Amino acid sequence: MPDAATASSPDDVVFAVVLKGRARASQHGREEIIEQNHAVLMTTRDAGRHTSSSETQHLIVQIDRAALSIKVPNLGAWLMRPVLLEARTLRLMMAHCQEAIDLDGSAPTHLQHHVVADLCSLIALLTIGCENRSEISPPSSTRMLRLQAIKAAIEAGLGNHDLSAETLAAAQKISPDYVRKLFREHGLSLSEYLLERRLALAHALLLDPLRADERIGKIADEAGFNDLSYFNRTFRRRYATSPSDLRRSAT
Repeated sequence: MPDAATASSPDDVVFAVVLKGRARASQHGREEIIEQNHAVLMTTRDAGRHTSSSETQHLIVQIDRAALSIKVPNLGAWLMRPVLLEARTLRLMMAHCQEAIDLDGSAPTHLQHHVVADLCSLIALLTIGCENRSEISPPSSTRMLRLQAIKAAIEAGLGNHDLSAETLAAAQKISPDYVRKLFREHGLSLSEYLLERRLALAHALLLDPLRADERIGKIADEAGFNDLSYFNRTFRRRYATSPSDLRRSAT
């Protein structure tokens, strides 16, 4: 991307990593030189430029701003602020981006949300680590692989009402506290992650035309909720609409 301009209608955030060489970024009245193995956050809504020579290599990730803001509440403070990526962190970012590339548009909605959530969590961890490197460091590849295995187990068992740190730890032969720690390193608790994944699954099932005649209670149960009133409350809080209204809007 020798010379790329931002400013388009979607309100997205661009996470631009310089893999080789250097680049110049300008936006919001600021201009920064982005060195190799550094990244910068820019918006697509506001005018700006990201320029470099033809020899420069980039990794560009574009994410919905609202989704990223959930994980990085002070997102505005990180715009146009260069962030260093350590080698292992860069490898993790590359792996997540490849996961997103491999997941085409026909993939189930809840899986697409899962990939985006992982990218947002990693970017959030980078900003936290940059803010206080003496206390927080990026996760090792071993821990990331362990976390990915746990997340895969969660996706496969979302309908299991007994899914917990204890059951996940037993399957992985690790301690429940270690499971909880892996999620805390990504800026959220295990219970928060489970709720988000279950709500995303329920959302996708409610929009499935093949499930249009199924009771909402059955869909809630399939997504792992054993309390319908709790499901309705958390669903409305997450999506600003009720399950029944969402289904009606899709018809």
